[in-house]
Amino acid sequence: MRVRVLRANGLMISNLAKLIFPNREIIGVDIGNYAIKIVCFAREKKQLRLKNWGYIPYSVKPGAPPEEKNAIVAQEIKSFLKKNGVQAKCAAASVSGNAVIVRYVKLPKLSSKELSLTISVEAEPFIPFDINDVNLTYFILGDIADEGQAKMDTVLAAAKKEAVNDKIGILLEAGLDPLVVDVDSFALETLYENVFQKPDDSTMLILNMGHKVTNLSIVSKGVTKVVRDIFIAGATFDKAISKILKTDAAGGEAAKRKKGLLVTDQDKEAAIEEFDKEGIAASKAMATVLRDLYTEVSRSIDFYLSQGAEHSIAKIYLSGGMANLAGINKFMSEEFKVPVETVNPFSFLDAGAGGNVPADILPSLAVAAGLALRRIKDWEE
Repeated sequence: MRVRVLRANGLMISNLAKLIFPNREIIGVDIGNYAIKIVCFAREKKQLRLKNWGYIPYSVKPGAPPEEKNAIVAQEIKSFLKKNGVQAKCAAASVSGNAVIVRYVKLPKLSSKELSLTISVEAEPFIPFDINDVNLTYFILGDIADEGQAKMDTVLAAAKKEAVNDKIGILLEAGLDPLVVDVDSFALETLYENVFQKPDDSTMLILNMGHKVTNLSIVSKGVTKVVRDIFIAGATFDKAISKILKTDAAGGEAAKRKKGLLVTDQDKEAAIEEFDKEGIAASKAMATVLRDLYTEVSRSIDFYLSQGAEHSIAKIYLSGGMANLAGINKFMSEEFKVPVETVNPFSFLDAGAGGNVPADILPSLAVAAGLALRRIKDWEE
């Protein structure tokens, strides 16, 4: 299942563009709050290989207006493309957080034409934004019977036009053709369709832990059942650590990266023997944040199970910058009582086709990789 796109009028691919870019290479651009992630694949002899990738941290002065931030991001993207000789111009970006809402709803049984004409009216009761202020899209999961009525199980995705237009403006200023603005969670689903080309009957939980937002998806038999954004992420850890160590956010982030979590008894005993007060304090702060995240994720799992699910979570996959936190896999595995694995977004490529990406960067490229895997037919529909 894939919710297709959040389109912006007048920015769909043109016939001329299709002629100019016959290889149809798509640049996936994940514009985060901490760094820009870029991925571009090339198809050679029906096989994909990683052609370009980038991880570009950037900084914006606190309190800087959005226009200034957007200009900085656009310039960083433009500089990267020029420096690396990237010729592709078609790009896909994504949105998440407060500007996005995803709802799984039951709508009256309608034809595709009828639904396309009435979707705004049908969706309005489920969208907590002014319907005129959002870009709206949908995907029909299937037909169902509800209290004797023929209905359709449908996914609605709405994003505030302001957020969508911000991403479009950045790509345009960077010299790119913005074809699609997706939702982070659905970009991740596109990636997992390739990583798990033959999904089994199990249910998995995907957590993409970024700087300010953690994207949660529950996928069962290859179909996304729950999507949610949780505002417990990297910056939450930095704040908690800086508070306990009495330092600033930058100091908290440095301690997070340097120390990691003390999970095993051996780790804790070693820290005590070495009088590593900073490491012990930082680990305690991070563990508190992770338990708060566990509580929020558990609520989503309980909601999923309450909908009559046949299987509970069999495995958790972590991506995003926080997936690199030392000890996080073991900590979360012990909390959730299921295996936890860090994502390699290029594991589905043939040997040698995934480029030479450092291991600590790989999880951060998951959303960008999912965006780069978008196919032309996704926006021709």
